Amino acid sequence: MTIASPNADTAGNLSGEIKVEEAANTPNWWIDEGIPGIGDKPQWLGDKFKTAADLAKSYHELEKRVGTAPDSYDFSTSKYLDADYAPFQELQDLAKSRKVPKDVMDKVVDSMDRYFNEFATDEKEEIRKLGDNAQERLQTLNNWAKANLSEDSYYALTSNLRNAESVRALEELRSKFMTASSQIPNGNDPSTTTGLTMKEVQEEMTANLEKYKTDPKYRAEMMRKIEAVSKNSGFIDKIY
Repeated sequence: MTIASPNADTAGNLSGEIKVEEAANTPNWWIDEGIPGIGDKPQWLGDKFKTAADLAKSYHELEKRVGTAPDSYDFSTSKYLDADYAPFQELQDLAKSRKVPKDVMDKVVDSMDRYFNEFATDEKEEIRKLGDNAQERLQTLNNWAKANLSEDSYYALTSNLRNAESVRALEELRSKFMTASSQIPNGNDPSTTTGLTMKEVQEEMTANLEKYKTDPKYRAEMMRKIEAVSKNSGFIDKIY
């Protein structure tokens, strides 16, 4: 008995049925190679990932490259940055949210310190530039500034004297001020102080302490008297 071969039309129909059946049995997505997923492909599995396992591997590689954020960053090594300063706290929060590694933030802190060091002054070196009488010169300027400036202006000025050049500039200003104000208020010429003693000047200032505190001109007058008496007696300018 001879088995008849299917004609061309019959073979074509069978091939089409097989393809339809295969397509119907092909899963919409894969958990891993050879492990099909069930139902429609989930939205979290993008088109560029063949399997959920591929997505997990990609995330793991990304995490290794990005790193993990520490619980906190250490600013204690910095000479300039205050970790409690609100903007720096905001910086730390942002770094943690972006998973910035600790070694990156450590480098940021170190770089900022090195930058600020470029503008720092060596106090000992600046005093050395002023010479052997540096302390005496600084004390004279300090006394003069206290006597002639308001408290706010005094601190604003002295807090910015960071180098020898600034000190010399203030000395020049003081010298011009003293020259322009050589005539003491109330008609008292500086030469009349030559007979005074430091004790007498102190007693006068004590008796008029309230005026000394509130009257800039009187403070300037007393300072000139103190300086004149100090020079005549060999004392360094100083308010006792």
